[in-house]
Amino acid sequence: MAAERRLRVLSLPGLSPENLGNYLASLGLLRVLSRRWPSTRIAWRDEVLQVVGGPATLDELLDELIQIADNTAWSPYTRDWSAAQRRGTQAESGGPLALWQAKAEEDQLPLFAAHAVPHARVSFNPLLGSGGNAGRRDFAKGWKKAVDALAVAPKSALGPRKKSRVNANSEAPSDERKTALQALLLGYPITWMVEGLAAGSWFSQATKLYNSGQSPAREGTICPWAMVLACEGLAFFAGGASRRLGAQSPRSVGAFPFLTNPVAATAAQEVDRLRGEIWTPLWSRPMALPEVTALFSRGRAELHGRGALTPAAFATAIRQRGIDAGISEFRRYTLGRTTSANTFEPRFEGRFGCIADTSSTGVTTVLERITALIERRDFPRDDKRFVGLRGPIESALLDVAAEPNRSEAGIALLDAVVSALDRIDRNHSFREAKIRWEPLPLDWLPSLFADAQPGLEARLAVSLVSAFPETLPFASFRFGVEWTREQNGKYEYDWRTQPRRFEHPKVAPARWVWGPGELARVVGSALSRRLLEEAKLDATNTERPPGRAPLPATTSQIRQWVAGELDESLFVSWLSRLALFDWTEVPQEVCALFSRGKEAGA
Repeated sequence: MAAERRLRVLSLPGLSPENLGNYLASLGLLRVLSRRWPSTRIAWRDEVLQVVGGPATLDELLDELIQIADNTAWSPYTRDWSAAQRRGTQAESGGPLALWQAKAEEDQLPLFAAHAVPHARVSFNPLLGSGGNAGRRDFAKGWKKAVDALAVAPKSALGPRKKSRVNANSEAPSDERKTALQALLLGYPITWMVEGLAAGSWFSQATKLYNSGQSPAREGTICPWAMVLACEGLAFFAGGASRRLGAQSPRSVGAFPFLTNPVAATAAQEVDRLRGEIWTPLWSRPMALPEVTALFSRGRAELHGRGALTPAAFATAIRQRGIDAGISEFRRYTLGRTTSANTFEPRFEGRFGCIADTSSTGVTTVLERITALIERRDFPRDDKRFVGLRGPIESALLDVAAEPNRSEAGIALLDAVVSALDRIDRNHSFREAKIRWEPLPLDWLPSLFADAQPGLEARLAVSLVSAFPETLPFASFRFGVEWTREQNGKYEYDWRTQPRRFEHPKVAPARWVWGPGELARVVGSALSRRLLEEAKLDATNTERPPGRAPLPATTSQIRQWVAGELDESLFVSWLSRLALFDWTEVPQEVCALFSRGKEAGA
């Protein structure tokens, strides 16, 4: 029997993925250690970075990094393409950078590709600003200062050390460097910090602090070890001018792994504040450098065969398909302008598990159909004029994707969709686009109540909405929609026309009678119009489906309504939310949920 082989494991809690900079440093640590120990692997367990199969002890790891610092054997970060980039900016062309790329040395290409992708123009990686700088932050200069601070100067040049404040040009003794590195990796307080490393776009603690100290602002500081390790991890984010990374346009555009467009703004003041988003993958199965490189080289999420370019599409793809590369979760960070309009800082927005929803297709289908609505080309977007339809829906959708079992998030998503559809109905230019959407699956409805029983308003709303015929749904009265193809300028229906997909036509249909006003009048108008529409369908000489009331209201609930115990505003909200669902068939789970307590309230 072969002897069992146990791999060495080092736990480094100091590099927990709680911020973007630590994540980059973790990737950089893998790249550096793999030079001496090719079998090195990393993974995350319980928020702690695990180094597997590499150095046997922590001291061995520390000594290796100290030796690299002594010999300045880090991967070079020099931005040799800066001159070509300036020429391309002046000419508004990607040609100069493409020419530089064709002549560059092979070892320069991965880091360059992580910064920019030249094509007809130039696409820059939002994580690295405009080709390696964000405002006054020059990442290459910050890296150089960190490398110089870590390098040991000759003893003859040092002379007697004076007590002074450590700055970007000061060196630390070997034992101080080792102590700082150990503190960084193990999460201990770090006493050796350096300012001016341009690391604020990845490490929040490195940003300038205002109203701190005697001066109006104080420069942020960071350990130089963190900066050099983070820069070692940048090459993993190399992009390319390729449709395989998610470019929808036939022309070449730049795309970078696990980066998406920013989430749509929810207010006019937020427009153009965000540069983009990065979804950092975490994995619990240890991966070696070649595996991680392959993961990032094909790093994409797909939805309906297309690359996920927006946060909503990315989150939906994760929930819909799960992950086939061993990833356990994603951490979402937005890259936004907070301290200056010329630079950006990361902000943690949430965790997204990568377990495919195999037990129930409810939440997965909901995310997919709502994403399909806002991803339509004709859905109103924020261009020169702020529209504000997509932002609230996308933000609420991301909350549901992150916490699919939280009922408040689901209700907020439905309210955002209802609000957007109401604005589309009332706006002629929006209706011109003929926006379409699919009703949501009813098997998701019970999750909106968690472990609580539905209230009076929800029960009465379900009773009313579910009683409409399958081929004449309540949604056709609540929203100005049609559900069949237009022929010769008309929409023809009979009792066999199934509502698979709703469309907001250019001209609002006559059956759309919903609007503001007294509840009894609005509901009465919808019920009266239903009688007229049923008479029209009867005239088509098609068989009328039998009447139904799968979830009838109890006499007790009706008495409460008549007695004025009903919250009419909440009742209207539930009617609007339920109009988004497909009531063709009522699942047993929904019937069971709303049947509980009927005997007591009858």
